[in-house]
Amino acid sequence: MSQKNSQSQLIAVASVTIVLLLGVIGWQYYKSSQQQKIIDENAMELDEISQVKAELEKEYYEALADLEELRGDNTELNAMIETQKSELKKQKNQISGLIRDRNDLAAAREEIQLLKEQAQTTLAELTQLREENEVLVANNQRLIEEKDILTDEVNKERQINDELMTVKAALVEEKEDLTKERNLLSKKVDRASVIDVTDIDVQGYKIKNNGKEVKRGSAKNVDLLKICFKANENAVADPGNEAFYVRIIDPAGTPIAVESMGSGVLMNSQGEEVRYTKTKELMYTGTDAMSCLSWQSETEMQEGVYAVEIFNKGFIAGKSTFNLK
Repeated sequence: MSQKNSQSQLIAVASVTIVLLLGVIGWQYYKSSQQQKIIDENAMELDEISQVKAELEKEYYEALADLEELRGDNTELNAMIETQKSELKKQKNQISGLIRDRNDLAAAREEIQLLKEQAQTTLAELTQLREENEVLVANNQRLIEEKDILTDEVNKERQINDELMTVKAALVEEKEDLTKERNLLSKKVDRASVIDVTDIDVQGYKIKNNGKEVKRGSAKNVDLLKICFKANENAVADPGNEAFYVRIIDPAGTPIAVESMGSGVLMNSQGEEVRYTKTKELMYTGTDAMSCLSWQSETEMQEGVYAVEIFNKGFIAGKSTFNLK
């Protein structure tokens, strides 16, 4: 009985031992499987990292190569290429930083795609600039050639002109002498045909609210001037429409002139511009004739002595003064 119990105990111990061994073997197998899985996952991640790095290197160096193909003699364009290369280098370094962190591989791929798109856009812009520059260079060369041709033609024309100028100078001198003589005779004739003006009379008026004009002599009450004069007989002057330019000068020596009210500028016999107040046209028949015109002031008249000058054919035909108290 004792021997049988011993065998039973031995069998039980053996069974437990076998179960424990099987458990240990199973645990070792499971642990080995998990480690292999980790190794496989790490290998896949390393492969993916290598692939992303390869993509980055490919896009970066292709972009550099495309930029270098655009390099030429244009200093400005070459500077732009260098700037873009620097930008590509910065982007590459930023993406490399993302690759070092395995959690940012997706972001790295997005940045690589962005780098590619930006490089393509920049390449297109620089290509267009180079083409436009080539067109400008060609046009400049054409303009230089045309300029050389024109310069030759101008030199020939200048030589011809120099010869003509010598002849022209003699003709101009002769013409100037004739012009001076003619102008002198013309001034004599013009002055002789001037219609002199006398009996110049100026009266001040106040315009009432009902439109009635009342004669006044005080400056503060005068807002309308009536100037009358006599155009004298002149046997030399031809009958016809004659213009008389009336010039009123205030006590301060300033001509009264308002363009919107008919004032303007005439050229006197000395070739000088003279501002006048108002013009009066008269149908001259060759005999004495009276004529009047009105001037309405926009501002209050000044106290003092005013001068009146009347021009005909650029000459002073008559003058007078009047006083406002």
